[in-house]
Amino acid sequence: MGWLTIVLRLIPVVVRLMGVAEKLFDGTPDSGQQKKEYVMEAVKAMVEGASGFTGTPELWAKIESAVSLMIDAACIFLFPSKK
Repeated sequence: MGWLTIVLRLIPVVVRLMGVAEKLFDGTPDSGQQKKEYVMEAVKAMVEGASGFTGTPELWAKIESAVSLMIDAACIFLFPSKK
């Protein structure tokens, strides 16, 4: 399975995890980075655990970069800051 296929399949997972992170860090000021790290670690654990997929460091770099951009975009449109 190619990295792009993995990333596309992760879209709904990332959105759900972001909702969980919002609840976990509710009331914690300036916790955006913590939320992002939580989602990134959860995504990596899910991909590795669910599929036995380990990938190369280069492949993970591509996936993490795409997921990072996905999180940033979702923050703008689905989870905007209250500030």
